[in-house]
Amino acid sequence: MGTKKYLKMLCLFLLLGLLCETAVAQVSGSAGNRIWDANLSQNFTYTWTPQTYSGFYYDLDTGEGSENMTIQLTEGSRSVQRNGLQYETRPIETEFEYGNWGSYQVIGFMAERYFAGYTENSSFINDDISVISDGQLSKILIDSDDRRSMYTGSSLILEEGYSLNIVEVDVNGNTVWVQLEKDGDVIDNGFLSSNSDYVYEADLGDADDVPLIAVHLAQIFRGTETNAVFVEGIFQISDEYVQIENGDRFGKMEISSTSSSGITMRNRDSFTLGRGDTVNIMGKLSFVVADASELRFAPIVETTEPGTYELRGTVHDETFNTTVWTPYNFEGFYYNIDENVSTESLTITEGISGRTIGDEKLVYSTSPALVSFERESWGSYEVIGFMAEKYFAGYPANTFGNSRSVSILSDDILSKVLIDDDNRRSIFTGSSIALENGYSLKAAEVDVNGNSVLLELYKDGRLVDSGIVSSNRDYVYEADIGGAEDIPMIAVHISTVFRSRETDAVFIEGIFQISDEYLELSQGDSFGKMEISSISDSGIIMRNEDSISLSRGNTVNLMGNVKFKVADSSVLRFYPFVEVESAAQDQLEFETPNVFVVGQAAEILVTARDAAVSDVQIMLGNRSIGTTGNDGILTYTPGQEGRFTLSANKTGYNSGSKTVDVLAAGVLKLLVSVSPEDIREGDQITIRVADSAQNQPVSGADVFFGGQKVEGQTGTNGTVSYWVTAPGTFTVNATKAGYEEGETIVEVSEDRASFEFSDLLIEPASVRSGNAVTIEVNVTNTGNIAGETEVELLINGEPVDNETVSLGVGESRVVEFSHTEEEAGTYTVEIEDLSGSYEVTKSTPFLSSTVTIGILATAFILLRRRKN
Repeated sequence: MGTKKYLKMLCLFLLLGLLCETAVAQVSGSAGNRIWDANLSQNFTYTWTPQTYSGFYYDLDTGEGSENMTIQLTEGSRSVQRNGLQYETRPIETEFEYGNWGSYQVIGFMAERYFAGYTENSSFINDDISVISDGQLSKILIDSDDRRSMYTGSSLILEEGYSLNIVEVDVNGNTVWVQLEKDGDVIDNGFLSSNSDYVYEADLGDADDVPLIAVHLAQIFRGTETNAVFVEGIFQISDEYVQIENGDRFGKMEISSTSSSGITMRNRDSFTLGRGDTVNIMGKLSFVVADASELRFAPIVETTEPGTYELRGTVHDETFNTTVWTPYNFEGFYYNIDENVSTESLTITEGISGRTIGDEKLVYSTSPALVSFERESWGSYEVIGFMAEKYFAGYPANTFGNSRSVSILSDDILSKVLIDDDNRRSIFTGSSIALENGYSLKAAEVDVNGNSVLLELYKDGRLVDSGIVSSNRDYVYEADIGGAEDIPMIAVHISTVFRSRETDAVFIEGIFQISDEYLELSQGDSFGKMEISSISDSGIIMRNEDSISLSRGNTVNLMGNVKFKVADSSVLRFYPFVEVESAAQDQLEFETPNVFVVGQAAEILVTARDAAVSDVQIMLGNRSIGTTGNDGILTYTPGQEGRFTLSANKTGYNSGSKTVDVLAAGVLKLLVSVSPEDIREGDQITIRVADSAQNQPVSGADVFFGGQKVEGQTGTNGTVSYWVTAPGTFTVNATKAGYEEGETIVEVSEDRASFEFSDLLIEPASVRSGNAVTIEVNVTNTGNIAGETEVELLINGEPVDNETVSLGVGESRVVEFSHTEEEAGTYTVEIEDLSGSYEVTKSTPFLSSTVTIGILATAFILLRRRKN
């Protein structure tokens, strides 16, 4: 075979290899994407798995997931027939966050995480406990290994009204007396030593003696002035369980089988995936359907509760050798399902070598696209996803009355989209609606005829603009953003201006706002591992500057909020993810008395952005008590005394909640408040006691701080002062004859430097013996004073290097180590609570290299002879 022909054959093999790799990287037609789209020729029998949908519970380290859901569609139809949707889930073993406790059984159920049982691998039990075998599931409330310090008189605040109180440390510092409270009542006691577990057991339905709470007390300290207990592990499950049995219905689904091995559900009745619908399937799991002629839909978990959520992409593993992520298989990227608008993609352009992505082999690209405003009558604007966040790129002509088109991306500028909604709100004369970035819009005055309103725009309390707007008109504020001039930055649609004898109000039905804090970009700019290789008005491309090591157990910061999470496993398994703070929705807030009285009407006002919100469903405990009117108010007369959780819910908003007391008529309760709000060790605080009827000061009340009586009683102004001597969480309560006891909980911060370690990086993931690996870790001082800490590097459990770091409050620094091993093998890297690993392979002997060179030289001579 000639040299040229040989090279051609080699190229062909390489090309075929690349094609095969690309084919493998694509998902199958029956699974792999979150979004099902009729235009993608996907199978009509389609499955969502924990590897492909971030709403389902998944353990990356073990590669195990709990939930699967399969739908059976019919070509040309939007109907799902009876039993056409099947959901299955099973319990799997997972480790406690506090590793010394071993593991327990967890099960995903309706896209939420539940406790299924303890096994022989759970260290603080004697016998296996399977609550799922009794048809019961209990939510996991806390699973943490955070280190916390507690002091005598302070409390560890748990969920569902539980708190663990540190009563006293014995004179030798060997034992601590703890009390467990539930809603203020002591329900358990314990005496524990250092390195022991406090475990509270209770009956959970048909399951007896189930550990509901476990707390690991790592160390007890008794000093001359301070007694402390250090906690290093907390686990809590709910005492309110879900009872399940065959035939039970949850949304559209019905349980067809349940046992200790899992749960199966199917839809009992047919349902339709109608255009623009959000179809509740079960619990918080729904299908969101595109408002489009073609069928396009995806599962979503409605996250109305505030919190941090992880959105991940399809896993790269043995099943899904995924090397391309778009909004179809990575929920973190920007996507508009109605208009099928996506802008971002992340691609590994060549195969991963061992555990390494080579230089410039990871490519991120994004381009602007037109998308409709939430208030559709405004038309469209240009949006671009950038590093999994939504940015504004420009306006087409004739937007907000502006005849020219605008592209800030052409000026190499991006501005975040802060608000884009069409929610209905009302504000009253003299009040304001809060916007983002310190802006607020005030309804200053309604004209005498009720035709128009004078609006005033404030930035950080300073008036920056004003305008007169009539009903069904827009208020638009323009400003310069970088080199782009007169950009409409805020738009508010005034639907109705209302004037009456008693009330002047303005009703709003659309807000759009982009940030005045812009991101300026240029070629060569670096974001994490990625560098901009090109930027223009048509889009942005970034590539990794250096190779990326996918070491075991690592979290790799790619760019912005986008990261790779790698399994702590010998099998390479990873996925891209972002963490988001709940949904991009407004937070519902209550303005209502802390205390209600049986038989007396009370007003419940619900607001968001300081504006009243109508049609909000209000729940008292588990019972609906009505919805708010146009003024955001529900008037409610309670009929039962007790302590209840008041909650507010409306689609498009984050739910709000507040605890309220309902008292019998004629009963007064003491209200306790503490100032200042932010309390530090050594501060003097003021404790105020008032009555629940008129909020008037109560004198002569006894006040207790952390169970210890405060010297003296409240004076005529209802206050007493107290010097705080220890940090922690404390209950402050007050008593007086003729009143119900009142209490509040305060947090006292400690004057100390506290260090958080993150972003452990090990590069490369595999080296020859005698070659060094680079190990980096980010250290942040999260305390309230400057300080220093020793960063210690452990290899296979043995300390090998350290560095002392001094940091100011909020300051971060990357600490770098270089380490070399001579022997081949797998080496575990540990820094504080972070761990990862890398491989060391045998170096090729010099003789072997010589032989190799000789072989190559011989081959070259032979080729030349054949050619001649």
